[in-house]
Amino acid sequence: MVLLCLSMSYFIMAQETVNQKEAGISFSNLNNFGLTFKTGTEKSMWRFNTLIISGSNSDKTAENIMDKRNDMGFNIRLGKEHRKETAENLELRYGADISFRYSHAKNEFSDKTANNEDLLSEQTTFEPGIYLVFGLNYVLNESFVIGAELLPGFSYFTGTTVDKNYYNTNGIEVKSDISGFHYGLSNSSVLITLAYRF
Repeated sequence: MVLLCLSMSYFIMAQETVNQKEAGISFSNLNNFGLTFKTGTEKSMWRFNTLIISGSNSDKTAENIMDKRNDMGFNIRLGKEHRKETAENLELRYGADISFRYSHAKNEFSDKTANNEDLLSEQTTFEPGIYLVFGLNYVLNESFVIGAELLPGFSYFTGTTVDKNYYNTNGIEVKSDISGFHYGLSNSSVLITLAYRF
């Protein structure tokens, strides 16, 4: 689906007159950072966002116990926005994005006591979605723009979890399918951008 949308957008963009581009950084919820690129005209622009290639790794060790956790993921978005100047240096933005999120998390618990309660848990999810875009740009000067936007939307996630319990065994594996959806608006749906216009 993502490849189809990218190829369609490239075909449509090739027929447009491009006279404005923007590149910058974006952040959501004050701790998720990414890159943004936009191209098009003063009134209509294609949006390409990566909201974040992220990961973490932590180890917790006691005398005979070790708990290791790591996770990684990425989120990409492609969309179209329209713009309208509402006041001097202020632009209204509206449009829509499609998105795709991937995440993988792993937790390994090692118990070297007599209980030997070793555990391993892994979860992988895939989450496509669609989001509306409502925002404002404040034009600092002809080269720099600060933007803020709300992204209410809907996404569906699917994936698997694998749990292994090594307690008095060679490892009993339980594999589960997971699925569900998210919708609405939250603080993580607010996106702030600082972009260079050229």
